[in-house]
Amino acid sequence: MKKFPLTPFKILMLSLIISMCISAKNCNAQSGFQVKPIPAQYKPSADMLSPYREKANAEKATAYDLTKSLPQGYVTDGSVDYTSYLQQGINSNAKVVFPNFPVLINIKGLALKSNSTVIFDVNSKLILAPSENPHYQLLGIFNVQNVKLYFPVLEGDRKNHNGTKGEWGMGISIAGATNVDIINPVISDCWGDGIYVGRMPGTSKDIRIFCPVLNNNRRNGISIVSVDGLTIRKALVCNTNGTDPQAGIDFEPNGNTDVLNNILIDAPITYNNAKIGMAFSIWAMRGKIDKEATITIRNHLDDGSDNAFLYYGFRDTQDSNNMNGHIQVINPKWKNNRKSFVRMGHSEKGPNIEFNNVSISKDSADQPDSLKKLKRNFGRDKINFH
Repeated sequence: MKKFPLTPFKILMLSLIISMCISAKNCNAQSGFQVKPIPAQYKPSADMLSPYREKANAEKATAYDLTKSLPQGYVTDGSVDYTSYLQQGINSNAKVVFPNFPVLINIKGLALKSNSTVIFDVNSKLILAPSENPHYQLLGIFNVQNVKLYFPVLEGDRKNHNGTKGEWGMGISIAGATNVDIINPVISDCWGDGIYVGRMPGTSKDIRIFCPVLNNNRRNGISIVSVDGLTIRKALVCNTNGTDPQAGIDFEPNGNTDVLNNILIDAPITYNNAKIGMAFSIWAMRGKIDKEATITIRNHLDDGSDNAFLYYGFRDTQDSNNMNGHIQVINPKWKNNRKSFVRMGHSEKGPNIEFNNVSISKDSADQPDSLKKLKRNFGRDKINFH
């Protein structure tokens, strides 16, 4: 066999190839997974958003322009970190509007305050500067109340992230907050979740999110950890991929003290997520405290995720709390699933789950077996085909 010596040039080229492989690994795309363009019919329409844009414009007329907080000679191309300047403006004013151009921020992110209104103009955008830090949130809504946030556009650092560890880089983190309205957040490329709803130390309450668009985030589109009173309407969650669970919307309490009450997810679309469209991973709620969960999922459409729906509850043999309540899944439509439209695990304990008027595409890969599982767990008279 003819031998080819490693010349300095070949060594250089080999190093470049290895570097490119490492860079690809840092992006953490699931092997074989392809990010797909969002179909036009799934995107929120201008008519749907128009009333909220009118409200934002009315608020903007009396809001402090955060451009005034930037230093002289500021740039408008998102290449200079202005985190501290923006935070100072937010701290000093109850109503603010972001600069009408992209702005770079660092991993400290921006913290919103109580009794505030925050508006993103039509060209406003926050871009996270690359780092190797596994923890961040571009916008933090922590232990505050009475916050209105209009049209935030946020871009995380996953495409240029300098590390490989962790999964906790969030677009918007809500924890211990009360009475929060978020209108049409557009969040992409986060190292962890697009939106996280949890506790710090108290549980979040009365959170309302309208028309969120979450795309190409690495861990989950939306993680629902602990909340009493949550309404999410017309969510569009696409292309979630990179590190498990890789779900569009995931209910994932961390422990027995977390709360999942009074939750409505209305007309969500989960499209081309690497593993799961809608996931319930509630096993961690077992413990000494009796719990009750009340959750309604209405008109869920999953198109092309590996699995449309996952439920993972408690084993009957586990020494765990009594968990009561009711999970309703009404009028779901699941199609083009690459593996299975439903996956079930340890459903012996946990809240009562009811499926009504399930519509399943016959071209889902594991359709016959999944149908048997669903019928076995939830009855034969609640399944319809289209």
